[in-house]
Amino acid sequence: MIAIVNWQYIILNGSSANGYRVKRRAGGVPPPVSNSGVDTVSSDFWNSNPAPPTIPYAGQNYVFAFWSITAVDILSPQREAHLEFGRTASSSHPGPSNLGGGSWVVTAKAYYVWDFGSGNGDNAVLIDAFDIQAGDFIPDDFVDVTPDDQSRTLTTNANGGYIDTSTQIAPGAAIKITARDFLPSSKQFGYWQDVPSLLFSFNPGSPPTVGTPDVHDIIAHNSDIVVAFAFYNEVNQPIRIPRQYEIYNPWWWLETHWGTTPPLPDPEPWLPQFAAALALANAATKVAPRLRAKVLEIALQQLSVASATIKKEIKTQGK
Repeated sequence: MIAIVNWQYIILNGSSANGYRVKRRAGGVPPPVSNSGVDTVSSDFWNSNPAPPTIPYAGQNYVFAFWSITAVDILSPQREAHLEFGRTASSSHPGPSNLGGGSWVVTAKAYYVWDFGSGNGDNAVLIDAFDIQAGDFIPDDFVDVTPDDQSRTLTTNANGGYIDTSTQIAPGAAIKITARDFLPSSKQFGYWQDVPSLLFSFNPGSPPTVGTPDVHDIIAHNSDIVVAFAFYNEVNQPIRIPRQYEIYNPWWWLETHWGTTPPLPDPEPWLPQFAAALALANAATKVAPRLRAKVLEIALQQLSVASATIKKEIKTQGK
């Protein structure tokens, strides 16, 4: 069952000053949040309202790119993540907790990119790398460009997220931007996905290509416009079973789901609060009838505290 969904519309505004790569922004400043909310679901399925096709922000127009959906079961180590490229996002976690369905908290983020085609924009290749399971961008260098000069200028610029196709690609020439299969942060390449409405060519008969003829490649020409994301999957790391009793964690089997997953990171501050509210609501069904209303009232108060913490977290992320 899905308990709650936190959703956001995030504006990927980039420049040479604050960085085209999200995880390389000066001072670690996150991209701005245009809109956000919290949906209390209590259902097996959730569908978002359609995200707007475009969002005006700071005098520019931004186009919908993709949804990133991540979810965690607060009653077990289960996690789930996926992407959606239509404007309506969805998540499905059926079944009561006693049948393995758990109680899921979902985070849904819709990302928007600058509309190069709306006029007075750059002619450029704009790229970034994204971790599907983490639901976040990756700072690692992730591409190589051919042909390139001896100092690898184009490769350096591409890993900064931006190549000016008007000045850095000669008329009649083409470059190949190739995503690396494996990254030092234990990520494996999955595929490229472009933003179709932001794929422009001023070279008749030679349009840019994304993910073809090789799935790793972008082919770009002079004055092309390409906005694309390389999506990576996390590589599962082997789990080391402790051998010495004095360093053994007696909760290890629970924290690693019987040795099948790595221990989860520390939960968000509101997760334990929300779990406590669910536990109280469940306990209300087991106490004497004359005490049930009091326990449910406490559960409601606890849920209110958790909701306030979530709203505070959303405001913090939006700054």
